[in-house]
Amino acid sequence: MIVVRPVVRSFRSPHLARAAAWVRRGGHAVVWLSPRKARLIFPRPKEDDDHDLGWWSVLDLGRLEYGVETRGTFRGMGVLRIPHDCYAIVRDRVTRDSIYAAPRRTLELDCLACGACCRDNRVELEDVDVERFARGGHPELARPPYARRDDGAVVLVLRRDKRCKHLGDDNKCGIYALRPDSCSKFPVGSECCLSSREEELGLVDGATA
Repeated sequence: MIVVRPVVRSFRSPHLARAAAWVRRGGHAVVWLSPRKARLIFPRPKEDDDHDLGWWSVLDLGRLEYGVETRGTFRGMGVLRIPHDCYAIVRDRVTRDSIYAAPRRTLELDCLACGACCRDNRVELEDVDVERFARGGHPELARPPYARRDDGAVVLVLRRDKRCKHLGDDNKCGIYALRPDSCSKFPVGSECCLSSREEELGLVDGATA
């Protein structure tokens, strides 16, 4: 699959205009207002696009909300106050992307040669997933041994090696037609995808670490 993803750059005050120009061209900017005050600036996500890479960049930092600047240099852009415990994550993104000159990067990723997002990952089932299992003739997929309750949610069960029970040796999903929404909406080339590839396979942006 061909993916066009944003390239992450670091900027410091007073170079805010350069950061805004980078974002307008499709990149993401980590703006350091001080050594202990950083913001992630990105193109405003489209509300109806579950695969927007800016939105998934926010999710990869453990946040479910972001703001939109209404005035100033970053007017109309998405903004997130980067938590202090995520500084290392955004610095790693900047280091990873430091070799790319343009604000967007095109790369080819083969999910069947990867399967990293199906390893050591928590997949929570929503009501629509349970209903889909039932309509598909497999209501048992929402019960043990395939799913279990954990901290108030129903989650897919992993094998002892931390792989999803439905992930085959060929990296194909055994329940692909019925797979949960969180799996079908997971975007290739997102920060979550890239971090999974690095953690599980030692691949940095498609290259061997």
